[in-house]
Amino acid sequence: MRVAVLGGGIIGLCCAHYLQKGGANVVVIERDRVGGGCSYGNAGWVCPSISTPLPTPDLTVASLWSLFRSNGSLYIKPSALPTLGPWLWAFRRHCNADSYASGVKALAALNVVTRELYQDLQFDGVQFDMAESGTLIVYSDEQSLSRSRADIEGLEDFGVGPVDVLDRAGVSDAAPSLVGDSVGGLIVQSDFRVRSDTLCDGLATYLEGQGVEVIEGFEVKDFVRDGTVTKSAIGPDGEVEADAFLLAAGAETSLLSAQLNAPLPVQAGKGYSITVENPGVTLSRPTYLANAKIGFTPFDSSIRIVGTMELSGINLQFDARRISVLERTTHRYLPGALQGDSRVDWVGMRPVTPDGLPVLGSLPTSDNTFVATGHQMLGVTLAPATGKALAQLILKGDPEVDLTSFTPARFQ
Repeated sequence: MRVAVLGGGIIGLCCAHYLQKGGANVVVIERDRVGGGCSYGNAGWVCPSISTPLPTPDLTVASLWSLFRSNGSLYIKPSALPTLGPWLWAFRRHCNADSYASGVKALAALNVVTRELYQDLQFDGVQFDMAESGTLIVYSDEQSLSRSRADIEGLEDFGVGPVDVLDRAGVSDAAPSLVGDSVGGLIVQSDFRVRSDTLCDGLATYLEGQGVEVIEGFEVKDFVRDGTVTKSAIGPDGEVEADAFLLAAGAETSLLSAQLNAPLPVQAGKGYSITVENPGVTLSRPTYLANAKIGFTPFDSSIRIVGTMELSGINLQFDARRISVLERTTHRYLPGALQGDSRVDWVGMRPVTPDGLPVLGSLPTSDNTFVATGHQMLGVTLAPATGKALAQLILKGDPEVDLTSFTPARFQ
């Protein structure tokens, strides 16, 4: 069976990996270069402990209006409202306790095998940078700390934990370079981090070694269909035929699915990051300041700063104001982190759905076309589990994990 995977980011590559292991003849088609999109500059956290939907019960109508201020951690660009309006209305409908609780449960069930699958990737011989140091989550008020502690400890049955509870002094010992008004923190020992660009490079190299064809610079413009069967993907210089197609192109997946009469409400949650080589501070593990909504990832010789999202439509326009938000917050909580030998500012499009859950499954309008997108900030965390589940669905029709909560049909 020949399967064409459209998208060469971490999701597409993991899907290709498990399809190839399942016996498929796989071709990966990437519009630009493999690993060059949202997979390139993200935090790299593998964090089932904080795998939650983006719409939360505390996002009220009043608080949503605050999101139009460009200096916030989440920013909605007013000029994009005509396009974003219906999506935002659907997003608001999911800002309730029931939707949030069911979303957390569905994501936790998908994440059960995450650690095992990352270990399997290493065992298979995929080369990438990974560090198992846990994640430090810091809080500036007792209520947030208590609520998060209860939420994370409630995921023990899904393999999350153990959790170390720190007081103010414990946070200072765990991260001496941090300053600010923390009341305590949590270290989730089961979390870890990867460097996602090395993971994409490692997967691409491994896949090519296994006979998988990787085509870069191929932008799919249309599809050839025979009734409800997709026959080929058409690009500027030719077409690629396959028995099955998997759309895994991040936020741009919605543009592809629309060509197959299956529009999906996937928007670009643009994320920004700053990577500083040889910074003036050190951290021993990924650190997230829950109230300030900023994260720091230490790599071997650098630190990556993340923590802002912009809803402005599907585009890669760089807004310097978003980087300024990261700079100001970093100066406040981790002074010296921006001082180093060199610096790279980055923007990428995270695929976000109005209910905050991925879209995984078969397209309702096609007998042989599938989709894997909408992972918001959890692409690295959910990629191996997504890849395994989609491979089982495509090759066997019956994945081990229940994908009902993620079906594309929920939007039809």
